[in-house]
Amino acid sequence: MFSFLSKFPFVSGLIAKLFPNINSSENTSALQTHREATSVATNEQQTNSERLNGELDSELQREIRKGRKFSLAEAIGREGGSFMKGESAVPRPVRANNAIKQFLDSQLIDTSSAFATTLFTWAKADIRVSRQLDTPLVALAQILESLLSEPTTFYEFYRQVAIAQATITGDRPHFQQPGEPPHPEADYSHKLIRTQLFAVAALVLLAPQKATE
Repeated sequence: MFSFLSKFPFVSGLIAKLFPNINSSENTSALQTHREATSVATNEQQTNSERLNGELDSELQREIRKGRKFSLAEAIGREGGSFMKGESAVPRPVRANNAIKQFLDSQLIDTSSAFATTLFTWAKADIRVSRQLDTPLVALAQILESLLSEPTTFYEFYRQVAIAQATITGDRPHFQQPGEPPHPEADYSHKLIRTQLFAVAALVLLAPQKATE
């Protein structure tokens, strides 16, 4: 886990419940790799973590301790009812997509990478965003859950990342097949994509639920 997550066993337990099919030892090394590769452990991140520890709904915590199953999207929805409330001249779909883009830009160190651009394009085209216009991070949470839990969806996302990377470099795309090792010249592997998706999911959970104008 991220070092700051170890201070919050409730959050660590929540992530374990959200993604039970992901090997725990892989989670540890994957998140450590992400931590070393990015600069997300900033003062703002620590502040958000402290806020999460102090403000998470007590009823939700009790339900988790009782073993009740629920989704990452539900957890955020329970905490983020006020997110994006208020009037604005900007159309709600645009505001929702902008909120997702701003979140990803604030959390991913390389916002022009094939992974970052593909994730935003994927989310922008997902119908769940239109169903969660006032709570776009709930939609993003649902999208991340589907990518991590549905193999067919994950492999298609991986394929699009590989194509985007080939477009950036001008090289031929290399596709890793399920159950096979990655191509030695491939920039992205299944493991790397899963690592990054899992890290973003953890950051969504820790994101402050603030109203936008």
